[in-house]
Amino acid sequence: MEFLEGQFYTAENLLSYRTRVVSGDLYDLLRYVRNNLDSLELKVNGRVILSISEKFVERSKQIYGVELLIPVDKEFESTGQYVYKPTFKLVNAVSFRFYDNGNGFDEAELKLSNYIKVHDMDAVTGVYYVLQGDGTDRCGTEYWDTYIAVNENIV
Repeated sequence: MEFLEGQFYTAENLLSYRTRVVSGDLYDLLRYVRNNLDSLELKVNGRVILSISEKFVERSKQIYGVELLIPVDKEFESTGQYVYKPTFKLVNAVSFRFYDNGNGFDEAELKLSNYIKVHDMDAVTGVYYVLQGDGTDRCGTEYWDTYIAVNENIV
């Protein structure tokens, strides 16, 4: 596994969608949101970005509180369900790619956090996952790039 330092990632005209989802249903959620872009007359214009704000287990199911950020082809007016965000930018991030096999997100976060700790860096953002495929893999397995921005100041 190769960790990359000093990474930069940016996207514009983002549709933000926040919800809770059972971990095994994440790819169904991705397909649902992408399929509903037609009703807003929007088209995907980049890679899907995912952040996980909460994790809990209920009746042996892993549930994530997530925000999907989907770059779209134009600005739009926010609705009760979908919010427009003009820009997403990560500067000086540590990154690595992983293959989601069902436990990938928890493992990725742990590995990236450990790398940052071992190298005496300070995280300044949470973890962001950038989907490298289109989220339509029927098996629910995809490659993701994982990012955490770190403090550039060294004292």
